[in-house]
Amino acid sequence: MVSPIVLISRMTTDDSYLFTPNAEEDERLFKQGELLDPITRRLFVTAGIQPGWRVLDLGSGAGNVSLLAADLVGPDGSVVGIDRDPDAIERASQRVHSQGRTNVEFRTGDVSDLEDLDEEFDAVIGRLVLMYVPDPAAAIRQAAGRVRSGGLVCLEEADMSYTWASPSMPLWDQVRGWFQEAMTRSGARARMGHELFALFRAAGLPDPEMNLESKVLGGTVANGHSWADVVVGALPMIEKLGIATRQEVGPETLGERLSAELVAHDGIMITGPLVGAWTTKP
Repeated sequence: MVSPIVLISRMTTDDSYLFTPNAEEDERLFKQGELLDPITRRLFVTAGIQPGWRVLDLGSGAGNVSLLAADLVGPDGSVVGIDRDPDAIERASQRVHSQGRTNVEFRTGDVSDLEDLDEEFDAVIGRLVLMYVPDPAAAIRQAAGRVRSGGLVCLEEADMSYTWASPSMPLWDQVRGWFQEAMTRSGARARMGHELFALFRAAGLPDPEMNLESKVLGGTVANGHSWADVVVGALPMIEKLGIATRQEVGPETLGERLSAELVAHDGIMITGPLVGAWTTKP
């Protein structure tokens, strides 16, 4: 079955990240990447990432986006992924080593503080990172400062406030409500994709070109298991915030119940819109 696109990324510089960074979370991100990566690849191609370029990936986490960029820049190019979690860096490094890749490296660092990164890049990229950053305009400004004149700033964020499924269904509405409340109370920005235009301007960059891409799935194809994985992954934070208990969530059967509700209502699932923004640095 094709799983829905689930728009949650790695922890960067804030405690608003809803998940526990570990190997299981990496695996969830890679499953997510199987569906997100075609959208992101189209964004990067449209924005103009070229073979031979040196690219900086913000909040690289499990390495999905870094690997995607590495494929586009080819063996004559290179990608540096930055992430706050040293364990994630180690796991991502082992992964690229096992694949025999030589044009990707991962470094521990904070995307809100790149002062020690004194290299110049042809492009800076990031997917689902700014939604967890305390001052996203400052982070963009710093990242753009590492890009050469004429280079590319290309970022992709989500709109998590949209309607997840239609028609309105009790369990889907409840699960969405739990997650929305967890995002709000943790400080994550649910509509960061909508803020990108203003943030590029606030960072002193030219107005970006932008696009939006989503996907609609129905019937048995639109199964609820990936969204169940997200909610279960966020369950420690959901419980910590007092939003719902494990017993209320029922993690062992949540995916099956979400899927059954879709089928029973001839429902559709609208995957989370990804907003891309890109501009050339003067």
